[in-house]
Amino acid sequence: MRNIHFTNIVIKKLYASVWEWFSEPLNYSQLYPNWVAKVVKIDTNKYEITDKRNQKSLVVLETNKERGSIDLKIGDEISRTRLFVLNGHTVVIHIGTRWKQMKNPLFWFLYKKTVDKDFKNAKVVIEGRHQITSHN
Repeated sequence: MRNIHFTNIVIKKLYASVWEWFSEPLNYSQLYPNWVAKVVKIDTNKYEITDKRNQKSLVVLETNKERGSIDLKIGDEISRTRLFVLNGHTVVIHIGTRWKQMKNPLFWFLYKKTVDKDFKNAKVVIEGRHQITSHN
């Protein structure tokens, strides 16, 4: 079984706008409604994320706008998202890895489906097909 999952979308918005959405975890409950229930900012780059199962995680955000990298360190795991400019649009690639505790193949399958669904939702939100505004 493959332990890496790639999700990619093309958002019909300029890089700067897409960057603002993805680089700010306070937007995550809007972008990722199947994963995130609530986000609380603790410090400059530290957040507490409560997921849909009411489990809380401390998340450390590391970004580099010039390289288009957004890394979320959640314990020993790192959630990686990369942004690229393409013909006036923005390509977003998410790289998910199967963490050690996820032994059940069904949970890995459900994780992948949830990530894909959330990134499709993020595309709709950012492209403005819903009247939701960014926290920025």
